[in-house]
Amino acid sequence: MRTRLVVWGNNAKEEKVLLAVSLNADENKVDIWSIPEKEITEEFYNLMMSQWREGLELKFPNDTEHRVTELTMADSILPDDLKVERSDVIQRAQMEWHFVILSTKLYKNFKNELEDLSDKIKRLEIYDQPLWDELKELWTNVQQHIFDKNLFRDHSDSLREKSNALFDELKKLRKSLSAEINQKSKEIADTLFKKIEEVNQKIQSGALLKPLFDQLIAIQKEMKEHSLNKSDKENLLSKLNEAFKIIREKREHRESNRDQAGNSGSDHIFRRYEGLLTAIKKMEQSIDFEKKNIDFENRRIATTSGQLEAQIRVAKIKMIEERIRSKEEKLKELLQTREKLEALTQKIKKREEKFKQKQEIHKKVELEKEKVKAKINEEIHSVQEQIPEELQEKLSKAAEEIKSAKKVARKKPAAKNIPDQHLAVDEVNPTEQEVVAAAEENTVAENQETELSQTPDHQDEVHPEKEQGMEDAKQENE
Repeated sequence: MRTRLVVWGNNAKEEKVLLAVSLNADENKVDIWSIPEKEITEEFYNLMMSQWREGLELKFPNDTEHRVTELTMADSILPDDLKVERSDVIQRAQMEWHFVILSTKLYKNFKNELEDLSDKIKRLEIYDQPLWDELKELWTNVQQHIFDKNLFRDHSDSLREKSNALFDELKKLRKSLSAEINQKSKEIADTLFKKIEEVNQKIQSGALLKPLFDQLIAIQKEMKEHSLNKSDKENLLSKLNEAFKIIREKREHRESNRDQAGNSGSDHIFRRYEGLLTAIKKMEQSIDFEKKNIDFENRRIATTSGQLEAQIRVAKIKMIEERIRSKEEKLKELLQTREKLEALTQKIKKREEKFKQKQEIHKKVELEKEKVKAKINEEIHSVQEQIPEELQEKLSKAAEEIKSAKKVARKKPAAKNIPDQHLAVDEVNPTEQEVVAAAEENTVAENQETELSQTPDHQDEVHPEKEQGMEDAKQENE
């Protein structure tokens, strides 16, 4: 956009003149030089068109008349006594130069603000975040006007160069401050890492979980109280989450073992599940509330008139969105925990049902055992009732003889050089079955003797071998 014009015109005397018109944007003035035609040469005219019109200075002839007028939207930039051949050029220049005046004022305002910030930055000893935010906000406003083409290129380049220099100064201060902050953050993080490691060692050694859980909560609070860089904070959170996870797994394992031992932890799990459902409901309500805040800020942005206010509301929306993202991550963890608890409650219910079924089966087995025992006792009593009394007395007498023989055998001293024909000690102590068999043989022998004595016709037919066997049987019974 040109700020100098060269046009032919006429003065009040109707003399042809060359008009040189220049805008003084700083003072909102217009300089007009009226050069008579007779003073203009071909060379001078060419210099006016190629050099002066582009911004270079030339020496005007002595008869040149110089005037200064005020630039306004209503009045023409030329006096009434000067007439030009192309009035449209003057009219267009008047409109454009008015925009130039406004753009120059805007540039000056930005320039003054940058100079004020420059003075503040030069006095800084340490990095100041609010000053950085102020400079960033100013440059954002400048960029918007550059995008809207409200500033000329040379003005925008000047503002960009000045802003970059100020940003560089603040970056140097921030770098030195960041190094100091990172050092402090590392020292604090190392201390907290040691505390977490001590808790992990106690967990592995089998210490009580509740005090260790409280220690992790205290470490988490301590971490929030300190200023830590992003890397240290993420690493600490990762270690804390791992420790919390180990404690949760050990608790669940312990509760599972307790259930298997017969002490059901279902009440504790159910209470925890109910508390978790309450927490999930509150978190969902909180997220809905934050979303309503975003809708409110968007409506206010649509109706706001100030650019600065709109930028502030945009920043608030970003803050709210970040809070929503964080809460949604926590809600995701709660939902995952709910799934685990639901699966755990289902296992507990199935385990309790199996335990009840086992108890019922055990009761049935015990009842069957009692019935079998009772039946066996009844059969034993019935068998004992059917045995003759004489046989029972003989069995009892035989048992008593065996007991007395055992006592005598224990009292006798050990014999030396026992002959082969003598019986061993174990052969002297017959078992109860042998006693019963001997008693039965004795009974049979007695019956046979009775029969023989009652049959005289066969007395002569008794063989000596039989008599000898009967005598041997008697000796054995005695």
